[in-house]
Amino acid sequence: MFPVLALTWGVLLSSGAERPGPTPSSSLPPVRRLEVGGEVAAPSLDIRISPGRATTLFFDARIRTEEVLLEGRERFHRVGLADDHLVLVPSTTFRQGERLRLEVRFLDGAAPEQLVVWLVVDPMRGEPQVEVFRRVRTAESYRREVEELRARLAQARSELERLQSTGRALSSLEELVAMLGRSSRSLYVQVLESASPQGPDLYAKAIRHVALHSHWSALVLGISAESEGLGWVASGGSLTRDSGQVLELKPPWQSTPLRAEEEQDVVVLLADEAALTPGRYTLKLWDVRGRTLTVDRLVVK
Repeated sequence: MFPVLALTWGVLLSSGAERPGPTPSSSLPPVRRLEVGGEVAAPSLDIRISPGRATTLFFDARIRTEEVLLEGRERFHRVGLADDHLVLVPSTTFRQGERLRLEVRFLDGAAPEQLVVWLVVDPMRGEPQVEVFRRVRTAESYRREVEELRARLAQARSELERLQSTGRALSSLEELVAMLGRSSRSLYVQVLESASPQGPDLYAKAIRHVALHSHWSALVLGISAESEGLGWVASGGSLTRDSGQVLELKPPWQSTPLRAEEEQDVVVLLADEAALTPGRYTLKLWDVRGRTLTVDRLVVK
């Protein structure tokens, strides 16, 4: 009797060992890898979230947890923060298609210093896991690039003022380009139309798109401030097409904080010099205190 029981138990163990384990569902969304910074723009800075389901963002560098800015944070069921990841569980108060801005700042001081993404509510296609990798570029290299642009803009402004004082036509732009050491038609300047900028006593009196073909493309704003806006220094920005696509920007440059009755140039370089195509955009610039200047219906022709 005992051998028969032993044999039967052995057969059961054997068949159990050979039974295949559960197969992961092919319907689960894959882990998404998002590369940002350096010379490579992320294909999309939208991340889909679903009400009641967790989305976890993992970062390859430590983040400043106390400086994470999440639009509509009070409507999330849970927000979990650690020095290298962020867990979001949206509540059922969110509706399909809503877009929420998320800003994360990094601790190491390398550029890009911050990441701005848009959380898009999609009940059926939420992304459970997103891994963010930066192509790190030193802040010094950005500073040199912006300083070069600043010097060229100063030269352009000086030369244009000289041409205007002599009553010469703007067709002398070719002479200006030659002075900058580039072939004609390489330097492109366009004054942009927009709605009235909105911000805490912040005013953009002139917005220009300046580009040097195959080298760089930038937005240059002449900004002034009163009262609540005094001391403002641009620390970050976003540029969004009407379609919802967000263009990657490099850290803005500004020489000094805004003072009363004084206009400052703020220079914002695009990560992809060919990305600014004709259409309507919304430009936002903010400082470390969260004071934001919003320029709606910015028209690029």
